[in-house]
Amino acid sequence: MLWYKAWLESRTRFLIALAGITAIASDSIYRQVKDALPTSGMSYYYFVLHNCHQFLALLWVLAVTLLMMGGVVREKAVGASSFTLTLPVSRRRLMWTRIAAGLAETVTLAIVPWSLMFAIACTAGKPLSIEQALIHVTLMLAGGLFFFATAVLCSSLLEGEYTAPLVAFGVIAAVAFTLNDPPLRNYSPWHMIFATNLLDRKQQLLSGPIPWPVIAGTVAVAGGMLVVSVKVVERREF
Repeated sequence: MLWYKAWLESRTRFLIALAGITAIASDSIYRQVKDALPTSGMSYYYFVLHNCHQFLALLWVLAVTLLMMGGVVREKAVGASSFTLTLPVSRRRLMWTRIAAGLAETVTLAIVPWSLMFAIACTAGKPLSIEQALIHVTLMLAGGLFFFATAVLCSSLLEGEYTAPLVAFGVIAAVAFTLNDPPLRNYSPWHMIFATNLLDRKQQLLSGPIPWPVIAGTVAVAGGMLVVSVKVVERREF
């Protein structure tokens, strides 16, 4: 029942985001691949792929942030939390179910548009490296988990309909600008999702080792934020 409730709460935003992001990303890469010249080398197609990845990543972060707004704190603000809180489950289970459902939707929002975008690039253009696709998606999901957790934490702390998303977007902007210069950008989840740190601009390929320690640190910080979000709701007065 909790899974179904979480789905009902987010399904409209999720389906709109999935359809919109998929359509925009697919159209973008098709138009750019179609404009390739007969003399265009593989670097052009990887350039297009990386460009479209960055555009997709931006839309994805915005969608994920809005997707995770809501929950029992938002229900309290509109006077609808009494039903949820009378369910025979703990607040902890309620929160972790919502987080798990949101995480599943977040991953879907990344993989489905990216897979279709990659298929279009290979079909309408030239076959591209699946390894490059996997690295792009891995970095996007790892960095995006930080912003996912930020959205959950904001929605657990703030009741206002517009306050929570505005604060979440403010955090995103602060991270993007504060960690913009070397060497801090190597640890920035914002630059991680765009894969800028690994890009070889000559060949337009992601090269160099995947920054697993940084990914592990980002995931750990995001996990800590999710735990704090659950604790906040557990101890909150409704």
